Amino acid sequence: MTRISLRRSGVAFAAICLALGGLPASSAVPQTDGMVSQVPPRVFKVRPGGVHLSFSDEAVAGFKKRVASQPEVAEQWRKIEAEAARLVVLSPKDITRDSRRIPESVEPLILAWRVTGEARYADKLHDILRNLISQPNLVTDAPLLKRDPVWNSDLGMGTTGEMFGLIYDSIREKLTPAERKALTAGFLSKLAKPVFNDWIDGRERIHTLDTMGHNWWAHIVFGTGVGLIAISRDEPEAMAYLDRLETAGTEWWTYEGSQIEGKIPTFDADGGNLESVNYAELAVGTYLAFRLAWLEMFTQKPADVPILEKSVDFLIQNAYPTSPSLLHVNFGDSNINKNYSRSAANLWLTGVKRPDLLWYTTLSATAGTGGDVRYQPRYLVNMPLKSEPGGAGQVPQLPLSAWYRGIGWATLRTSWAENATLLAVRSGFTWNHSHADAGSFLLFHNGKPLLIDSGNASYARKEYDEYYRQSAAHNVVTFNGKAEPKEDTYIGSHTPGRIPNMMDAAGYRYVFADATGPTADTFARNFRHFLWVDGVILVYDDLKAREPGQFAFQLHTQGDTKRQGQNLVVKNGEASVSVRPLFPMPFPDAGLPTDYPENMRLEELKGYKDRAPDERTTYYAFVPAERAERQKFLTAIIPEDKGPAPQVERLTGPDMIGARITRGSRVTDVYINLKADGSIRHRNATTALMGWETDAYMLALTYKAGTKPSPTTLETLFVVDGSYLRFDDTLLLDSLSKRFLIADYGQGRFWMQGQANAELGLWLPFSQRRVDVNGKSITLSGSDRFVRLRCC
Repeated sequence: MTRISLRRSGVAFAAICLALGGLPASSAVPQTDGMVSQVPPRVFKVRPGGVHLSFSDEAVAGFKKRVASQPEVAEQWRKIEAEAARLVVLSPKDITRDSRRIPESVEPLILAWRVTGEARYADKLHDILRNLISQPNLVTDAPLLKRDPVWNSDLGMGTTGEMFGLIYDSIREKLTPAERKALTAGFLSKLAKPVFNDWIDGRERIHTLDTMGHNWWAHIVFGTGVGLIAISRDEPEAMAYLDRLETAGTEWWTYEGSQIEGKIPTFDADGGNLESVNYAELAVGTYLAFRLAWLEMFTQKPADVPILEKSVDFLIQNAYPTSPSLLHVNFGDSNINKNYSRSAANLWLTGVKRPDLLWYTTLSATAGTGGDVRYQPRYLVNMPLKSEPGGAGQVPQLPLSAWYRGIGWATLRTSWAENATLLAVRSGFTWNHSHADAGSFLLFHNGKPLLIDSGNASYARKEYDEYYRQSAAHNVVTFNGKAEPKEDTYIGSHTPGRIPNMMDAAGYRYVFADATGPTADTFARNFRHFLWVDGVILVYDDLKAREPGQFAFQLHTQGDTKRQGQNLVVKNGEASVSVRPLFPMPFPDAGLPTDYPENMRLEELKGYKDRAPDERTTYYAFVPAERAERQKFLTAIIPEDKGPAPQVERLTGPDMIGARITRGSRVTDVYINLKADGSIRHRNATTALMGWETDAYMLALTYKAGTKPSPTTLETLFVVDGSYLRFDDTLLLDSLSKRFLIADYGQGRFWMQGQANAELGLWLPFSQRRVDVNGKSITLSGSDRFVRLRCC
C-alpha cells in the first residue's frame, strides 16, 4: 500500500507548494458553527490491487465470464473489439480532435488492451497521450485564447482530463518510470495547471462560481480531477491539487449564490438545477465520474454531498416514458429527445444500487441516437445489461410530483407507466441557459408532447437570442406582446419567479406559479394557478398591469392544431388535448367572429421549430375583446383519455368566477374569489361562494353527482389561501393566518401548508380518536368533531 502525506514544513511540501505557486491545502470539513480554524492538510491512502479506474483487474475478469455466458455482452464485445481494430491503425491526430481533445470514443482501445493484452492497443493509447501533451495548449475553442484575460482552459478539457485518467491508469503497468514521469508532468503543465489557474487558484484565477460556475466549472474541474487521481500514485504534486480540488468541488455543490451578481445557488435543497436538464446532467455526470474514480483509488471517502441522489432524481423526475422512446422536459437549453442517463449510471457505479437507476438507464437507450450507455466500454464492464438478471431495473418508487422550490420548477404525473400524463411548470430565475419562461408550462399526454416549449437552436444563430430564449417562445401570458425584458437572459432576473406552493393529495394536484418578479417591468401582478382534478387542468391567471392594455394567453403546440367550437384542439398521433378558454369569455360557439365582438379571439403567430430555426411554426394566443389593466383568465385543459369525458361548465356569481367539472359520478365545483386579488386593503376578502362563507382565494368542493355540496356530502375539499370556511352553522376551517388545505373527509386525512407552529381549527366528518395531518398521525382527546391543532 502506498501512503502519501503532505506536511506544512519540510522539503517535500515546500517543493510541492513551489510547483503549485504556493497552492494551499485545505480540509473537507466545512465550518458551520461560526468558529474559525486553520485548515490542515489531508493524507490519502491508495487502495491495494490492480488497475483501479473503471477497468480494474476484478471488473475485467468478471467481464470475461459474462462474455462467455451472456450473448448480448458477447455481441457488444465483438463490436468494441472491431472498433478497437479500426482505431489502432489510425494516427493519434485522426483519433483525437485537432490533437487537443481525447474523446470518449477511444474507450474501445482501453477495453481491448485490458481484455486481450495485445501490446498494439497499449502502444496506440500511449501514442495518444504523448501526442496530447506535445501540443502547445489543449484549448479547443481557439477564440478563448484571444480574450482579455486569456482563457487557458475550456469545456473540452473536462472530457480530455477524464479520458487521460482512464487511459493512463489502464497502461500504467506497461510504462517505464521515465514514460510515467513524462506523461504526468505533461498532464500537470498542459491541463491541471491551466485549469487550476483559471478556475480554482486565486493567484491567477479568472472565474468564480458566479461566472461559468453553472456547468463549465464542474465539467472542467471534475474531469481534470479524474486525471489527477490516475497520476497521483506517480506524481506527488497531484495530491495537493486533489486536496484543493475536492474541497472546492464541495463548495461548488453548496454554493449559495450572490445577490449582487444575480446568481442563485447551484442547486436547490431538493436537488434541482435551474439551467435545464441538459446542463444539470453535464455537471452532475462529470462530478460522479470524479467521485467514482476517488472511491476506486483511495481508502478515504470523498466529502459527503447530501443532495447528490436528489440531483439525479431531478433528471428522472423530468423524464417522460413513452412506448417508443423516453422524452424529457425541455425547459431552457435542453433537448426533449436526448439520453441523459450517464449520471444515473455513474451514481449506480458509486454504490447506490437503486433499481430505478437501471430502469432510467434502460429507457434512456431509446432517447436520441446514442443507444444504451451501457454499451460504452466502462459501463459494459461494470453494469448489467437489460438482458441480464436485474438489468432492466424497476419502476421508480419516487413520488408522482416533484417540487423544486429554490428554482421554481414542478412536475406532476399520473403514473410512472409509459404514455401517462405529465404537467411541468416553470417560474424561476432567468439567466443564460434558463430562458425567459416564468409561468410557462408543458403537457405530455398519451405518449406525445402536446403543449410544448419552443426549444432552442445553435447559440450562434440570431434566432436563439431573438426568439427561443424570449417570452414569445413560451406558454406565458403577455401584455401588449411583452412579458420578461429581453435583457434578462443575459444579465439575469434579479427578482426571480417562484413556485410558493404545490400540493398533490386526495385527487387534487395544485401548483401556484408567481411570475411577477421577472415580469415586473410589465406586470404588477402575474399569478398563475394550476388545479388538476378529475382529468381537467384549470389554469387561473390573476393579472394586473401598470396601465390598460392588451393581455394575451400564449400557447405553443405540437401536432395538428385547430379550433373546434369553443376548444382549441391539439392532436399528435393518438394523443389529443382540448384547451378551452372559460373567462373572461369563451370562444364564440357558432357564427362569425364579427358577430361576437365580446368573445375571446384566437390569434395565430409565427415562431420557429425546435432546433430548426429555418423552419417557421405557428403558435397561438387567446386574446380578450377589451383592453384592461386587470384581467382574469380561467382556462380548461382537457386531455382526451379513456373513460367518460369530463364535462366543464362556467360558474359565475357575485364576486366570483369558477368552473364545474363533472366526470362520472363525481362533481367538483371550483370557485375563485374575485375580492381576494389584492384590490382591497384593510378589509378581509370576505364573500359568500354559493353559500360557502370564506375569505379563501380559491375553493374546490368534490361531491357525488345528484347531491348538493354541504359539509355532510363533501368527499374532498381544497382551500387556497383561506383563514376560515363555514357553511350555515358548520365551521370547517379556522386559522388567523392564511392556509392551503386539502381535506379527504372519507379517510379523515388532511394536508396543510401555511404558517408554522400556529393554531388552526378543523372540522372532522366523524368523531375519531386519531387524525392524520401531513402524513403524521395525531391522537385526539374528547369526542368533539371540531378540533384545534398547532401545526404546519
